[in-house]
Amino acid sequence: MKLIIANHKMNLLSNDIDEYISFFEKNNYSNVYFAPSSIYLSKFVDSGLNTVSQDVSCYEFGAYTGDISASQLKSLGVNYSIVGHSERRKYFHDDEMVNLKIARCLEQEIIPILCIGENKEEKDNDKVSDVLTNEIDEAFKNIKGEFLKEVIIAYEPIWAIGTGVIPTNNDIDSIASFIKNYVSVKYGFDIKVLYGGSINNKNILELEKLEKIDGYLIGGTSLKKEEFNELIENVK
Repeated sequence: MKLIIANHKMNLLSNDIDEYISFFEKNNYSNVYFAPSSIYLSKFVDSGLNTVSQDVSCYEFGAYTGDISASQLKSLGVNYSIVGHSERRKYFHDDEMVNLKIARCLEQEIIPILCIGENKEEKDNDKVSDVLTNEIDEAFKNIKGEFLKEVIIAYEPIWAIGTGVIPTNNDIDSIASFIKNYVSVKYGFDIKVLYGGSINNKNILELEKLEKIDGYLIGGTSLKKEEFNELIENVK
């Protein structure tokens, strides 16, 4: 069964979240994980729904106002965290912190979901493989292979996020195969690869024909509980 991760980003108010949780408590799917804004993490954990943090600090403890450490997430009962999302890289200059964030997660037995992907210019200049391998290598640097086995990679082409335009199935499968082969050859283990970027109820059945993808990271559609529930029921 494929893994489905709902990334709410900075959306939904407290009363919206209460209704959302109530809906999915009645439709609880073992393969569906929710990444709400950090102020709602406890609500999801307490409800028994699978919960993911949207980010994690690269520091362990200390005077880092606004950050949330891996140990704090673990103490809440959060066992997964997104790391290196393109929006974090773009708006918060996270590139140089991704490696440390993954290390902090693994120290606390939190599974990192590493986001990688190319922008439109990189795609047009045939730099996709270079971008992806560089992001993987930077993220994995100085971390022992036996720990890295826990990492999940989410391939999210930046040019597809929120645009309604997605790669062809052939392109997605080809890139997923490339990522899996690269990690297997260089680091010596198999890895799960998710796809993310403008996934909705209009394209999910076509995406379900993919052979190399182990799941999906879903943004906007995951905010609308009925639509998201419909999408989930179309994923096998």
